[in-house]
Amino acid sequence: MTAAPSATSLRAAADRLVSALAAHADPEYRLTVLKRLVRRLGEDRYPVFLRLLGVVAESDDPRAQRLLADTFGTALRRMDLPGGALSSWGATRLPDAAGPLDASAFASGQFFGGSPRRMLGPVEYLTVWHLQRTQRTALSADTFRTSLARMIALLNQSEDARTLYPQKLAVDAQNELEGAYTRATRERLAAIAAAWKAGRTPDAIAQAALDAGAGDAPRGWVLRDL
Repeated sequence: MTAAPSATSLRAAADRLVSALAAHADPEYRLTVLKRLVRRLGEDRYPVFLRLLGVVAESDDPRAQRLLADTFGTALRRMDLPGGALSSWGATRLPDAAGPLDASAFASGQFFGGSPRRMLGPVEYLTVWHLQRTQRTALSADTFRTSLARMIALLNQSEDARTLYPQKLAVDAQNELEGAYTRATRERLAAIAAAWKAGRTPDAIAQAALDAGAGDAPRGWVLRDL
C-alpha cells in the first residue's frame, strides 16, 4: 500500500504544479499539464490530486488559485474535466464467461465482471465518494463538507468555472446514467448546482448539499477522512 503523502510533499508538489501551469500562456496546454498529472498519479490516487487542489485553495496566493481555476474553466468549456473513476457497486454484474475465475479478478476489483466506472470531476467525485458504495471507504459528512467548500472556493476564482460547473451539475442531476449516480447523489448534485447558481458562499453550498439528503446515509458504513 502506498503511504499517504506528507504535508510537506503535498505543498512541494502543489508548488511544482502551479509553476508548470504558469510557465505556459496557452490555456489548452495548461489543461494538458493538469490532465497529464492526473494520468501520472493513476486512477487509485485521484484523491491525492484533490488534496493538491486543496493545498492551493488554502494558500494565500490568489494568482495561483486563479491560474488553477481558469484551467478548470478551460476544461469545462471543452467538457473535458481532469477526472477520477469510482466503481458503482450497485450496478455490478456477474462475469459472462464460464469456467474457473482468475485470481487477478479479486485483486483488480473486477470479480463482478467489471464494476461500471465513469470519470468524475472533482465535485462529482467527492459527492459520489461520500454517498455511494464504491471501491473506497466512504467520506464522512464533515470531510465531505470541508472538502467541497474548499473546492468550490477555488473554482470560484474563475468566472468560467463559477458559471459552467453548476450548469454541468444541474444537467448531471437530471441524467439517470446507468451505474453512475444514485437518486440520493443526483439530489445532492442538484442542490449544489442550485446553491452555486444562486451565488451562495462555498460553506453554504456545501451545507446545502448535506441538507438535501439529511439522514439518507446507509447504516453500518465505515467513514474515513480524505
